[in-house]
Parts: sequence; structure tokens; C-alpha cells
Amino acid sequence: MWFLFFFIVIPLVLFVGLYLFSVIVIFLINKILHKKYSQYLSLILPCLSSIFYFMLIMGGISLKSIDPQYYEFKRLCENAKNKKMVYDEELYRIYKTLDGQTSYPKTYYDEKMQQKYLMTDFRKKDDSQQQEISSRIIELQNILYYIHNDNPFLYYKQYYYRYYGIFLKGDEGAGWYIDFDRKRLECKGY
Repeated sequence: MWFLFFFIVIPLVLFVGLYLFSVIVIFLINKILHKKYSQYLSLILPCLSSIFYFMLIMGGISLKSIDPQYYEFKRLCENAKNKKMVYDEELYRIYKTLDGQTSYPKTYYDEKMQQKYLMTDFRKKDDSQQQEISSRIIELQNILYYIHNDNPFLYYKQYYYRYYGIFLKGDEGAGWYIDFDRKRLECKGY
């Protein structure tokens, strides 16, 4: 549970740093511009630093932005887009159209093929290879195929990145609570 220590200490250090910065700014303005403006800033800047601290705590704290594995994940996602192999362009075009739809059931009538396609007509091979790249990054190598002819039409890589955070959850009726949660980011290379 070492990461919980950083979720509390890092925002606190940022708060103290912003507070000290505001005190230094107040001191400099007091010396340069006399006492007229420093009275207003002595009230405003510490309030801003406390607002900043509570925004960090209540808005969700995640260490993914300072984790080198997160940037490795982003680099792998960019490379995965270039490494896909399309075996059948028509089925790939139809699959991308179906995957982009938000309605359910996902259906598409293709004028060129004169056929109606469902999203359930496309499957991943069950023997997808999984490889753990690091402690938080997992790579899956997937092959998609059309179930009516069992021919693969797309090979692509998919990456998952796991990270931890403190997030404020709930609503007005159920109440608010702080969740020490594990999140997962995903990117597909198609």
C-alpha cells in the first residue's frame, strides 16, 4: 500500500509548495509595491493554494502521469497502429463501421456486398496470445475473423495499462465515498 502514501504526500507537498510560493510573492510585492497590494494577496494566494489542494484530493489522484510505464504504454499504442495486418479490406471496412456505432444491436447493410452484417458475426480467435511486458502493461495479439467463412481478416495488437488512484465516487442519494480503485486503460491497434 505504498502508493497510498504518495497519494497523500504528493498533493500535500504541492499544497505546501504553492503556499510557500504565495508567501514569497506576498513578501516581494510588499517590498516592491508597498503594503497596499500585499493585504489583498495575503488573503487570495493562500486560499488559492487550499482550493488547489482540495481539487487534487476530491478530483481523483492518479500517479500515471509520473509513471514511466504509462509513457511506455502510450508509445506502444502508437506503434501498434502501424503494425496491424489487414487480410481482407472489405471485411475490415465493415468491421470498423460496426465498431464505430453506438446503437444496439450493431447492424450494417453494405451496398457493395448486398448483405447485412451484425457485430456478432465477427469474433476473436480464442487462442489470443497474452504477454506481460511489465508489471502494469499487458499485450494481447488478436486475430479477428468472420464466422461465416472462418477466414481471418485482421491481425492487431491490444495493450492494457493498470494504474491505481484515489477517486471520489457516489451521488447525492447514495452518498459520497472515496474509492481506492484500480483502473485500466486500453488501446487497440486497429
